[in-house]
Amino acid sequence: MWYCMDMLPQHEQRNGEAWPAPPSPTAKPFSRVYVDANGYPHTDGEPLAQNTRQCDEILYAAAALKTQHAGNPDTFVASDLLMHYRKGDRRASVAPDVFVAFGVGNHERLSYKLWEEPAVPSFALEVLSGSSAVKDMVTNRELFARLGIEEYWVFDPWGDSIKGHLLGLRLRGGVYQPIAPLRERSGYHSAVLNLEFRNESGNLRIRDPETGEDLKSHQEAVEDYRRQRESRQQAEVRAAEAEMRAAEAEARVAELEAALGREPGRVD
Repeated sequence: MWYCMDMLPQHEQRNGEAWPAPPSPTAKPFSRVYVDANGYPHTDGEPLAQNTRQCDEILYAAAALKTQHAGNPDTFVASDLLMHYRKGDRRASVAPDVFVAFGVGNHERLSYKLWEEPAVPSFALEVLSGSSAVKDMVTNRELFARLGIEEYWVFDPWGDSIKGHLLGLRLRGGVYQPIAPLRERSGYHSAVLNLEFRNESGNLRIRDPETGEDLKSHQEAVEDYRRQRESRQQAEVRAAEAEMRAAEAEARVAELEAALGREPGRVD
């Protein structure tokens, strides 16, 4: 069961529940926040992204990683899902653009409560926008390190905050250290995912080193399916046409043999 509250920046407490304060002439519109039966929000009332480019990069990473782990029922891949990290403190939450947790089950969740889950996520990714750069580069970096998230990746589509657009960090001794670039090709290797991340003209690309191929976006996967379906249909049409031509040829041979007064199929 879940509930909905319309929250304003300032509110008062009534019977332990949050009630919106009377709106002022300069107040922003209500941000709708949904909470579960225990009062923990499962939305922060904020949009997934602040612009189309940031949204495209988040959707690519989320879809690619979900597809990559679709066959593993113990791996959970989420995008913009609230992660609660302190029991009893309903404000102690963060919503990574994408995160991956292993050994926790791939079932539906309203939010990810660390005290209820078998494991902390092993991987988190944030895609920068202008207003989120400080939070993602400083606040979330410190928070994710304290939580024990093994790898933290930040992608900057415009390259304004990160040279080379991409930064991979791995936890060592409780502190994030930059992941060294690959020597043989561009990009960086994620040890927890066994995947390679790289910037390609301001676009994030994820490569599977075992297959040598990039992970597909949802649109690319749909296009591949469409091409494969069309190829199968064309092959079926060609096979049907070949069968028809063979039947026609057999019929002509039978007609010729009948005209010659021979039993069809007889060889003298």
